[in-house]
Amino acid sequence: MTTDYGEQDRRRHERGTVPILSVQFDGQTCDTVNWSFGGFMTDGYGGVLTPGALFTIEAIGSAGDNMVPVEIRARVVRVKPEDRQLVVSLLTVDDRAYDVLQEFMTQRMEMLRDG
Repeated sequence: MTTDYGEQDRRRHERGTVPILSVQFDGQTCDTVNWSFGGFMTDGYGGVLTPGALFTIEAIGSAGDNMVPVEIRARVVRVKPEDRQLVVSLLTVDDRAYDVLQEFMTQRMEMLRDG
């Protein structure tokens, strides 16, 4: 199963900052500043992607942990080279990626509940 997140959905998903999600694409791994099922903003990006560019996220996981191979199609929304940040909208998410994101969302809810 592949979930399709179109343009109309990108603002429906509230972004959170914890737990930190790492994403791997274009030969580099970046940590997210915030993320949701609809997209994320990275920190430490040093590539050449430009707004509107389509690309594939190859792996995701916990910061500093094992990465899970995935296939997520994404679009660059904004690039902030001075801050080394990249803002991304997720277009399609494969089953493995959905499972990882769901697990991260569960961890987020537990963190909020436990204070």
